[in-house]
Amino acid sequence: MFELMYNKTREWNPGSCFIVFYLLSISLISFLFFYRVYTESFIGMLESFTIKEDLSLLIDALFFAPWFETLLYNSFLTIVFAKFKVRPPNIILCVAIIFSVSHYVNGILAPVMLFLPALAFSWNYYLYYEKRNYIYGFLSTSILHFMYNFTMFVIIPMIYVVIDIYYGIDLLK
Repeated sequence: MFELMYNKTREWNPGSCFIVFYLLSISLISFLFFYRVYTESFIGMLESFTIKEDLSLLIDALFFAPWFETLLYNSFLTIVFAKFKVRPPNIILCVAIIFSVSHYVNGILAPVMLFLPALAFSWNYYLYYEKRNYIYGFLSTSILHFMYNFTMFVIIPMIYVVIDIYYGIDLLK
């Protein structure tokens, strides 16, 4: 099934998949966020994946990680797997797994939570790689990664503040 979806996206222009990949990347965290808002509790399921109040973490996540991780994981690993003649869907999956597992230091659930974003990032990069648009692939994947991190580190905390101020629901307890 994954190979069928991959072949379908190959027919599209790589740039037209960008919005789909962004929505895919934030789908799980959005579902969990709305579940938390709806139930007004979260039973501590994601305590190991909470965002810490640290300005250097915010700056790193927004301005350094997207570029560095795209270069290291998407660009480098895609080239390595392609040299070994790995099939494209397997390259996308392997790069996504390696990317998500490398974030294990953020908590035990981090690899699970980051698999969909990692899949979106590696899929986006590979569509450009396949057409030999390496620079555009690097730039669009870095921007996609930036948008995901911006959503995680800026947009969602702002929503928490608004819900707390206007509705009196403290979701950060």
